[in-house]
Amino acid sequence: MVDMTDTDKKEKPDLLKQMSSVVSHEIRNPLAIISNSLYFIKTKLGAGGAALDPKIAKHIGIIEGEVKHSNDVIEEMLAFTRNREMAPAPMAMNSLVNDVAGNYQFPPTVTAKVVTDAADPCVTADAEALAYALKRLLENSVQAMPEGGPVTVEVSHTDKLALITVTDGGPGFPAGDGEKAFVPFFTTKPRGIGLGLTIARKFLEQLGGTAKAENAQPKGARVTLSLPLNK
Repeated sequence: MVDMTDTDKKEKPDLLKQMSSVVSHEIRNPLAIISNSLYFIKTKLGAGGAALDPKIAKHIGIIEGEVKHSNDVIEEMLAFTRNREMAPAPMAMNSLVNDVAGNYQFPPTVTAKVVTDAADPCVTADAEALAYALKRLLENSVQAMPEGGPVTVEVSHTDKLALITVTDGGPGFPAGDGEKAFVPFFTTKPRGIGLGLTIARKFLEQLGGTAKAENAQPKGARVTLSLPLNK
C-alpha cells in the first residue's frame, strides 16, 4: 500500500476541481452545439406548419432528454467540487417551497403535494443554494419511483429549527440506512452519479444547518433539510 503524503492530500482536491472544470467545458460546448443544431432541424422540419413525423419527433425528444441529463451531471460535478460563495438573507420557507415545487416539472405519474406551515418560519439563507438543494431532493424522489407515486413536501418548525421534509412512496433506503445516501457517488438508481443529496447536505451545512435521511412508514424515503430559525 502506498501512503499519501500531506502534499498529495492537498493536491488531490485541487486536481479534482481542475479536472471537473476542464471536462465540463469540453463537454458543455458540444452539448450546446447539439442543442442549437436540434433547434435548427426542428425549425426546418416544421417549416410552413408541417407536422413532424412521429418517429422523428420521438428521436429528437430522446436526444433533447440526453442533452439535459448530461448538462445536469456536469452541474452536479461542479457543485460538488467548487465552494459556493453564499449570500445569506432573511427569507420565508413557505414561499421558497411553493416556488420550487410549483416550478418543478413532475412527471404525470407523480402526484405532488405541498404542505406549508401556518407560522411560515423564517431563516437566513442563500435562496439559490436552498432551492438547488430542494430540487435535488425532488429529483431523487421522482427517480426512486419510475412507475410513479406520491411526493409530499412539507414545511414545519421546532423551537429552534425550520424544516423542509420531502417524502416519497418509493422503496426507501436499503436496510434503512439513510446516511449512505449522503456518501459521494453512492446510488441505487440505474442512472445518476449519486451526488444530489451530498450537495444538498454540503449547502445546508454551509448555511449552518444540516440534512438527514430515513425510511418513511409504511414505505418510502424521507429527507429533511433543517436550518436555524431566525429569532
